[in-house]
Amino acid sequence: MPSSHSAEPQLKRTLSVPDVVAITVSSVTPASSVFVIAPFAIAQAGTGVIWAFLLGGVLALMFALCYAELGRAHSAAGGEYVFAKRVFGGMAGYATFLTVLAMLVFIPPVLATGAATYLNAALGSQLDGQVVALVIVTLGYLLAILNIKLNAWVTGVCLLLEVAALMVIVVLGFSHAQQPVSTILTPLVLDNGILHAAPWALVIGAMGTALFSYNGFGGAVLLAEDMKCGGRGIHKAVLWSLLLVVAIEVIPLIALLIGAPSLEAMLASPDPIGYLLTAHGNETLSRLVSAGIFLSVFNAIIALVIQSGRVIYSSGRDALWMPKLNKAFTRIHGKWESPWLATLFLAVPSAALTFSSNLAELTSFTVLLILCVYLVVALCALFSRVLRRDREHPYRMPLWPLPALAAVVGAGYLLLTSLGTASSRDLFIILGILLSSVVLYGTYGKMSPAFQKL
Repeated sequence: MPSSHSAEPQLKRTLSVPDVVAITVSSVTPASSVFVIAPFAIAQAGTGVIWAFLLGGVLALMFALCYAELGRAHSAAGGEYVFAKRVFGGMAGYATFLTVLAMLVFIPPVLATGAATYLNAALGSQLDGQVVALVIVTLGYLLAILNIKLNAWVTGVCLLLEVAALMVIVVLGFSHAQQPVSTILTPLVLDNGILHAAPWALVIGAMGTALFSYNGFGGAVLLAEDMKCGGRGIHKAVLWSLLLVVAIEVIPLIALLIGAPSLEAMLASPDPIGYLLTAHGNETLSRLVSAGIFLSVFNAIIALVIQSGRVIYSSGRDALWMPKLNKAFTRIHGKWESPWLATLFLAVPSAALTFSSNLAELTSFTVLLILCVYLVVALCALFSRVLRRDREHPYRMPLWPLPALAAVVGAGYLLLTSLGTASSRDLFIILGILLSSVVLYGTYGKMSPAFQKL
């Protein structure tokens, strides 16, 4: 950073690698991914959901290796936009920044909108879903401005409760095994009430949803400046986060299929997890699990907002905005030691999105944004060693450039497939993001010495 920025308040280096892993895995929220997001993949690919999640896990590993190398070589709270700026220049940095910003706006309301069902199931109530989502998002933003070490402990405890809720599914499924192993090996899909072999095109298509379920492991790089070791262990945090997320999500899904009394009934159910709980559990157990899932969503939103605050803090430090906003975003709270104004910046638009009643549309658009970011990260990992020979790469992914190439091809294919089915509204929003990046870079970006010297 330029010397003019050296006197600015800095993030406190208080986190260990396990702390970063706890916050990162919490932001992925494996339980809500299994309960809220995975049913979309089940509806699309039937029992092929296991293959979709396993193949998605392999592709996610390629992305994780990219994040690990880039996060170690370009340690910064800005994460992806810093990678893009340093490897491909200012225009790419701005476009990536705005895409990440949009993604961070959309993900909390997507998770919160699906959480009301589980709160009502836990309490036996009929609370309005939009009101519940609004309250969850608002409280998540308020809690995220507290001391990050405290939040690391909070998210860690909540993560343990989240895993406990998923363990109920694992125990119920495997202790009441009803289906043969071939159920997992041979993808089946329900068509007019009859099971048929699922086309592999459906399985591949569901990989995008699987990636959404895993999304967030790369968020570890956003906490590099909060680490005691100065980001030297960030590659470990990324890889451990993904490993835990894949295990925590795939094992319950296998248990779900193995323990289903009727595959037809489970695949036809809008709530396949609830179907298993009803079949093998009881009302009290179902309520406890629902409470755990609701808590996991709340926990995830806190973790996500912490990460988004770091991105916006970094953007203020790099002077990507007008001077007054840059100053506000770099302000560190004296007591909580957090970039509190940067953390609260997205609270209003994120809360407003909770009034969107179509969870499927929010999810599909968020998948588009995630794939765009993944493609940028993969390209950065492919060219960083070549275009930025002046920067050390202390962690080098094995077999480079093959993992980076696989990530580019995977992200590119899934993005093109998703764009082919995207609504015109979604396409216009993405076009608007790109046009906005051109305008902002042409005005503020070129005038920012900090951004130009990244």
